[in-house]
Parts: sequence; structure tokens; C-alpha cells
Amino acid sequence: METLRALRVLIVDDDRDSLLTLGTLCRDEGMHVQMLRRGTEVPPAVAQFVPDVILLDIGLPDRSGFDLAEELTERYGEHRPLLIAVTAYSSEKEREMAKMSGFHYFIAKPYDPQSLIRRLSLLRPRGASPEGSR
Repeated sequence: METLRALRVLIVDDDRDSLLTLGTLCRDEGMHVQMLRRGTEVPPAVAQFVPDVILLDIGLPDRSGFDLAEELTERYGEHRPLLIAVTAYSSEKEREMAKMSGFHYFIAKPYDPQSLIRRLSLLRPRGASPEGSR
């Protein structure tokens, strides 16, 4: 039986506590994690780390999460990582902007950490095949 590789998660948040909390939660579940505090670091990190999922804050001081989602969508199209907005900006307008920018999911802060981890644990790493397939 073949073993699936661990989910690769890029976490981007300028708030140190939020970043460390998410990073710890994901690592405790066996995920490979890279953490960033600056939006400008995201495009090169995506190219090098090749994440399956990006947990991306919208309100970054140097670049908005909306802009980053648009850039990643333009650059990678359907092959972009799964984009999940994790943000305190939770109005209907922000939710719609997130969808239009290319985010797949929207999670408002404060969130239930275990619900987020359950959602991530259901995801299959890109390029991984189901257990037992050849």
C-alpha cells in the first residue's frame, strides 16, 4: 500500500501569534509548513516550496491578499495551490472580492482551529494518488 505524502501548507500572516498558532496546528497534524509574514515573499515561496494550500491573510501591510490571489491565479491558473483566505476582514464585500480574486475558501477570524484542521485534513496533496492505486 502506498503512503501519501504530507500536505504542504504555506501560511502567510503579518500577525506573529496567528502565524505561529496556525503553523503549530498544521505541524502537529504532520503537514509540511512554511510560514511568511510578508506578502512580497509569497510568489518566490510558491515557486520554491510548491505548496498544496496557502492560508493567506488579506490585510498584509506590504501587499494585499487579494492582489496575491490574483497574481497566483494568473500565473498558475487551475494548477495554483488551493487558496484559503484567513482574515479578520469578513464583510460580504470582502468575501465577494476574495472569490473574484481567486480564493477557493474564506475563513473569518476568529475561527475554530479544529474546524480549520479538519478541513485541511480532507485535502489530498497535489499529484498524490489515492492509497492502494498503482
